[in-house]
Amino acid sequence: MTKPKILISEDEIIIAEDLAACLEELGYQTCAIDSGESTLDMIRTMQPDLVLLDVNLKGDIDGIEIGSKIREEFDIPFIYLTAYADKDTLDRAKKTEPDGFLAKPFDEKNLRSAIELALYKHDSGQKGVENGAGKAPKEAEPQTDYIFVKVKHRIIKVHYSDILWVEAYDNYSFIVTADQKYLVSSTLKDMEHKLPSSNFVRVHRSYIANLDKVEALEENAVVFSKGDIPIGKSYKKSLMSRFNII
Repeated sequence: MTKPKILISEDEIIIAEDLAACLEELGYQTCAIDSGESTLDMIRTMQPDLVLLDVNLKGDIDGIEIGSKIREEFDIPFIYLTAYADKDTLDRAKKTEPDGFLAKPFDEKNLRSAIELALYKHDSGQKGVENGAGKAPKEAEPQTDYIFVKVKHRIIKVHYSDILWVEAYDNYSFIVTADQKYLVSSTLKDMEHKLPSSNFVRVHRSYIANLDKVEALEENAVVFSKGDIPIGKSYKKSLMSRFNII
């Protein structure tokens, strides 16, 4: 049986090495140790099964921002490591929907329990999608050709055919049409489940495009009549395969 690969994103090298030693004793494989600056690139390269992520990483972006990007871009579980965090920090962390929290100093029993639970939940979710249970919303395509959007005191019908793209905005999303921009209380991941995958495709960690509305493709952008949106490096190959290019 293949050992689960775990990436450690922790800028205290002594803690990171201690954690790696514990993982090895517990039968896991540490595929990489990173200080946080290049965690997302490391995930793309190493393709870990789980990430242990320090909440209080120092640098241009903290651990919570990295956690949010992991949740949006990658289909892997992550667990926050924290020694102390104030209420505001914990509230921010919860919004990224981590697969667990692990308090420092950790012990082997708690470490094993947190990892096994996170891997089990993720594996169960994947099987549920494949079998038409659990996370089935993505499996069941919407039977209508529109979605309703709440705008102040009104609920407005927006046809899929009018949507150009959907754009992430913190824990909300913007639905962009040719003449309107609606702010909705759903994350981009939620919107990905709600929109039909036959037309709507994630092209960047922060954008979903309506393929029927694409006017042109550039090296790093999808072009619409109203403007353009970026193409994420990890999404480009999948996106290009959806078009009949000659």
